[in-house]
Amino acid sequence: MYPKRITGFSERALEWLESVQITSVKEASQISKALCLWGRDARKAIEWLQHARSGDHWESGNPVRDTARACAALMECGISCEGTVDWLEEMQSDSGSWNDDVYDTCYALIALGVMDRQNRQGLDWLLNNFSGKWMHPGTIALINSALIHQEVKGMADHIQRNSLWLLSQCTDDNWKYTATSCLVVQSLILDGRSWDVGGSLDWLVDRLEESEWKVSVVALVLITLKMYQDD
Repeated sequence: MYPKRITGFSERALEWLESVQITSVKEASQISKALCLWGRDARKAIEWLQHARSGDHWESGNPVRDTARACAALMECGISCEGTVDWLEEMQSDSGSWNDDVYDTCYALIALGVMDRQNRQGLDWLLNNFSGKWMHPGTIALINSALIHQEVKGMADHIQRNSLWLLSQCTDDNWKYTATSCLVVQSLILDGRSWDVGGSLDWLVDRLEESEWKVSVVALVLITLKMYQDD
């Protein structure tokens, strides 16, 4: 890791992120979180999110996932999202999942965890319905982040196995795609394994320096860099 290089890149990326045009709840959530983590002015993105809110949730093509993203981001910025907790819990099916979807369920559990709401039923659904189709680094990383955010006893072995599997899938400090690598590195940092991902930060910066910038990817990289710095 090269601190001056990382710092210089982050400054340029943050300035760029502050000026982009927001087009979705996902983008607004990621921008808000990235800017707030770095102590930058996130008012534009936060106002966009608050204006887009429909009552106690966010309407979109995927209201559960986007509501979870928006809530977690606003909480990161010090803005209460308590009114949405009940809505998220009401959307949980009797099976324990959200829409029988691993991604919706993970994002909902992460948001609830950020708001100090434990949801063992949702965790049990993830563990009891584990499928070979989920054996992808990005999916396993999200599952691990959900388990960690929920802070429920008895999850340590599951978390450790997932983290070791993720590390076994790493090639040349990355997991093939930028966004996937960010999700994996974030989950490993949450699991207290920052020492395993230092080289991945250089890879992430190299990857962005060599490609056209996309809002979601730049925000994810900035969030990842700051999580590592603060760990």
